[in-house]
Amino acid sequence: MLQVIEINAPKVHTLKFYGNPVHLKLGESAKVKNLEFNLSKNSSVSYAITKLPSTVPTLESLGVSSYSEINTPMVTDKFLNLKCLRIYLCGYEAFSPAYDYLSLVSFLDASPALETFILSVNQKDVKHDSVFGNASHMRQILGHKHDRLRKVQINGFCTAKSMVELTCHILENATSLESLTVDTIFDGFMVGADVRRCSIQRRSKCRHIPRDMILEAHKALTAFNRYILGRVPPAVKLNVWEPCSQCHAIDVRSP
Repeated sequence: MLQVIEINAPKVHTLKFYGNPVHLKLGESAKVKNLEFNLSKNSSVSYAITKLPSTVPTLESLGVSSYSEINTPMVTDKFLNLKCLRIYLCGYEAFSPAYDYLSLVSFLDASPALETFILSVNQKDVKHDSVFGNASHMRQILGHKHDRLRKVQINGFCTAKSMVELTCHILENATSLESLTVDTIFDGFMVGADVRRCSIQRRSKCRHIPRDMILEAHKALTAFNRYILGRVPPAVKLNVWEPCSQCHAIDVRSP
């Protein structure tokens, strides 16, 4: 039944909260710079962009996990100090066909000082409209520049048309982009190729990945090569991770 959290501690720089929506009241002396939270069964990303800029104006690093999400709204308030944004969409509701990954551009717009953006998506059940067959109607959002964005990482990149559109938007509007990392597999437990592939960690075998995720990862790799690869500027360091050739090898043509 908690409704309000009031903090007047000037030395608290990091706050982690997991639970139902609450109102954060930070005293004038509070200087919270790092915040991680997950609002159970609620749209955490939408809550963050609409509520936090005014309640936690000192934020420099924000991590948001969401089990159920609606399209991210446009707002006028800004995260003026936010440099690192991590969004984890970890539930089946976040994969509703109605969810639009391109709407996350509004979060980038609300963070003019943002340097690092990491999007992780649990891809166990992809329901979105595929980019294949719809590429002729790729959307563009004009007039949105992200001049300070340098590092972008997408874990669980899939064939959802709106995710391809989001990636293309970043490449076209992040004028200071230095690196782009795309991982075609993310199962909600491990982030990044360095902790999953046995060839990197020198393990005997990779973690088991369901067949449908491996199939989607191969399709996602094709989508990246077809619709995104040619848009990557030469100066941007590109890392694309696909399923392990040893542990995740399957015949993609078989049923």
